[in-house]
Amino acid sequence: MSSEQKIPFNDYKHIPTRSEIDLHLGMMGCLELKRFEERVELMAPRIDWRMHWYETEGWGYRASFRSRVLCVLHFFDGYFTVTMAIPAADEDRYRSLKDLNPNFNRQFGEFRLSAKTKWFTFRIRKNVDVDQMIMLLEVKVGSLKAAK
Repeated sequence: MSSEQKIPFNDYKHIPTRSEIDLHLGMMGCLELKRFEERVELMAPRIDWRMHWYETEGWGYRASFRSRVLCVLHFFDGYFTVTMAIPAADEDRYRSLKDLNPNFNRQFGEFRLSAKTKWFTFRIRKNVDVDQMIMLLEVKVGSLKAAK
């Protein structure tokens, strides 16, 4: 038996509860998560939020719109990340947002490439991070709405 304590996000047999997520995030992280969820739901009605198992990252909180994955959240001690896929051909549209701060712009340099899609992961620690992420997701939701 290992003395290492498992966190609720890396055990396939245990889907993390909201209270476990909130406890792990801490008060500020929990408030930013709630604010993030509310802003996403204002952007697009009927967002489907579900926990989903990812082999390499463990449990993630996936937001889908019209059966398309909008983004995936992973939880850490005091913050969460938001991973979103952007077609490589559309990247300039996201990077050119005039209000995108240097921190988020810099994070565009770190991505995983699969076929014609780039996967970006952004750290969310404070309200300015939520605002920046919402700005990016508004572009993605607009694309998904237009694709009908």
